[in-house]
Amino acid sequence: MNKKFSKNITRTITGLIGLLLVSTAPLAAPGVNGGKPVEVSGSFVIPANSVKPGECAFDVSLAFNGKAKTITLPGNRFIAISPGLNAEVTNLSDLAKTVSLSVTGAFHQTIKSNGDVVTIVTGRNFLTDPLAGVVLAIGTFRFAFDASGNLIEPLNGQGQLINICDLIS
Repeated sequence: MNKKFSKNITRTITGLIGLLLVSTAPLAAPGVNGGKPVEVSGSFVIPANSVKPGECAFDVSLAFNGKAKTITLPGNRFIAISPGLNAEVTNLSDLAKTVSLSVTGAFHQTIKSNGDVVTIVTGRNFLTDPLAGVVLAIGTFRFAFDASGNLIEPLNGQGQLINICDLIS
């Protein structure tokens, strides 16, 4: 796989994971932030070898369901919460190899004045990163994209990163 494609697919997947949660939860209008999380569900496929070369040499299906909500904050910020969200991750080359994960974490996202998007995740989150791979991140981690969508800060932080590809290989 060429590096440009790999970079673009990784950026897209990392963005999708955060945005899936956000886009499936109703965006809260001012004064509505106090509402309860709502039921969400969805699925997508991560193509083989698209995140970290040599890892997940098979397509991976991610199906999620549970509750989620987006809380809009001042200053181009929001928090996406996912109480009770679960993910079923499956090796599409061997459907018997699957794992169920609790992904009840939160995404805290800020859009800076230069257009950079900084995301801090807390709790239990399904993430992808060109260095960390496809992981369950438990703790507090951070990553950032520039205004053009290029990864400028790979996943880093404190906690535990569990390699999901290893779990379903």
